[in-house]
Amino acid sequence: MKKSYIFVFISLAMLIITSLSAEVTIPYLSEYLYSYPSTIYKGATAPFNWTKDDYLKAGGLLLTGGMLYLEDEYLRDLYQRNRIESVDDIFTVFEVFGNAKYMFPALGVMTLSGYCLKSDKTVETGLLSIKSAVLAQGLTLSLKIITQRPRPETEEGKEFWSTGSFSLHNDSFPSAHSTLVWSLAPIFAEQYKENKWVPPLSYTIAILTSCSRLNDDKHWSSDVFIGSIIGYFTAQLVLKDTPRLTFNFSPYLSGIGFCYEF
Repeated sequence: MKKSYIFVFISLAMLIITSLSAEVTIPYLSEYLYSYPSTIYKGATAPFNWTKDDYLKAGGLLLTGGMLYLEDEYLRDLYQRNRIESVDDIFTVFEVFGNAKYMFPALGVMTLSGYCLKSDKTVETGLLSIKSAVLAQGLTLSLKIITQRPRPETEEGKEFWSTGSFSLHNDSFPSAHSTLVWSLAPIFAEQYKENKWVPPLSYTIAILTSCSRLNDDKHWSSDVFIGSIIGYFTAQLVLKDTPRLTFNFSPYLSGIGFCYEF
């Protein structure tokens, strides 16, 4: 959809090849890569295994999204009428945390740095984050193409397919920035939960990044809400359905030995 995404996925491929080099055992690499389609399958079939409470929660989220859709134009007007220049500068900073062309390379550097510095938690967090971000963004980009919703700043209305023609610029729903930042926040919150300040900081960044899309008139409220939901639940699924790593550094080995388990 955007040229930056080509760079993102090339960076991702290079990251996997580089950080999981020949020194890493083939069984782990196979299990990690296989976990991608496995997680997609489990996510797609999850509703068939939901309990009554799960359906009630899903219904509540859909109802909230629908209510936001109905009030999108009113909420947009509210945000823009109360927009403050000094706040714009703050939101500009947080916008970066949802920008794929910055975050994917950052995750790659993080993972590779963990490998070089022999930090098992850093490498594991990086791999979990990359998987969560890729799967969540894949779903979001697909929905953008299917729903064809104009962005609020174009003044073409809030309806899906309101322009009457297909365009890659009709990419408002859902918010990719919100999807990305919320696909990462739960990962960092879980991986570093022993540090009491990490979970609240992770979610605060996610909230402010999402709010930046409303403040900057780039998305409708329902875009941001649904994008956040996609990111959050993708992260939760990835945490449950991804092989985890235990790094064993040995002076008798030329690299790292990996043990993994679901």
